[in-house]
Amino acid sequence: MTRALVLSRWFPANDQAVFGVVQRLQTQVEALARVVDQIDCVFLVSARMQCSTEEIRAHVERLRRCWSAKASMTIAPVLTKPAATRWPRWQCYGRGILDFHSQPLVSDVNNEAAQRAVRSALRAAPDLVLAHRLEVMSLIMKLSRDIGQTPVFFDLDDIEHVSLSRRLLRSPDWPMERLQLLQIPRLLLAEIQAVRWSRLTFVCSDQDRRYLRRLACSRRVEAVINSTHFPERVGGLTPDPVVLFVGYLGYKPNALAAEVLVRDIWPMVRTRVPNARLIIAGSLPHRVRSYRGIDPSVTFTGFVQDLAELYAQARVFCCPILSGAGTRIKIIEAAAHARAIVSTTLGAEGLIFENGREIILRDGVAPLADECVRLLRDPAAAERLGVAAREKARTVYDQRAVISELEGLFRRGLRPVWASAQSGQSAAQKV
Repeated sequence: MTRALVLSRWFPANDQAVFGVVQRLQTQVEALARVVDQIDCVFLVSARMQCSTEEIRAHVERLRRCWSAKASMTIAPVLTKPAATRWPRWQCYGRGILDFHSQPLVSDVNNEAAQRAVRSALRAAPDLVLAHRLEVMSLIMKLSRDIGQTPVFFDLDDIEHVSLSRRLLRSPDWPMERLQLLQIPRLLLAEIQAVRWSRLTFVCSDQDRRYLRRLACSRRVEAVINSTHFPERVGGLTPDPVVLFVGYLGYKPNALAAEVLVRDIWPMVRTRVPNARLIIAGSLPHRVRSYRGIDPSVTFTGFVQDLAELYAQARVFCCPILSGAGTRIKIIEAAAHARAIVSTTLGAEGLIFENGREIILRDGVAPLADECVRLLRDPAAAERLGVAAREKARTVYDQRAVISELEGLFRRGLRPVWASAQSGQSAAQKV
């Protein structure tokens, strides 16, 4: 029986955990289910999290129902923050300049409990390991002796040094946090080491694939694009002038985009389209500073289960993303529902929609507001843009095609292992 081990710290704790990182992991698990007989998913979670036997059983049943019947689940409460020191916070950043494992991204997996949990999972002798994101890959590289010859597939997804540098330059949590930029060279080196160490590394766009291949001087990097399920039919445009933004608001780039939309873009739109409404959908809306504003035309819905119903209310999808990296599933979802999309250039980074025909790309508050106003006033233009976006997206971002591509990558990566096992069996039979 062949088995795969999936290691992640992104635990889908409930049905609302459907943000992009978890959707991407689900796609990879579904592809693995076509290749192996058993999938052991180990989620590294906060040491403060404790689950009863009944709760774990419910989580396993939900995971198998939503992801794959071949998946089992282990919850390992091992993530801990390093003990506080008496040093000022800005001095603590100095350790991460030379020591990657002291950087905030990976410091909570840098402990013996996390290593024991992974070693325990490796005792099942998996034929393949999928390391989800750089945090887990940093732990895997520490345990190279335990891994041995087992092929490790590494889903980097977002290129972390790009994402971190953009956030620190654009919206640091406090001014001196920009000192963390001094850690970027060591973070970059860790990503290069992870690429060279893994059997295959996944990123989410061809643009990132080309960049990382040059950076790491390695061809073992493949683009596994983000994708979504496409509804067979989509409804026509609402007669109401409604602008929509969707995103998990616990993610800082999403919260910042929502704040810019509500605070800066929306007043310009409202002045010219007085009856327009804005919907901000996504979990943790209180993370947006304008959440408790008094503008009656702005609605924060929180988590929405039925995306089709949500998109049916909107004429324009606005994505004023200003930081982060990778590609945004929210734009692919909006295209799947044939909605006109207005985005910053960074928001649509890595996606192949044609500006002016399938998406509108503008940078700056006033240009984004102008395009939202134009499309709200011209429903026919909004409909043409949305239909063109859906047609393009179906040819590239359909989840079924991405799962098939992933299946092929996993099979090719496993081939040397299977060939070695078969030759070993033949030799044993001869003896």
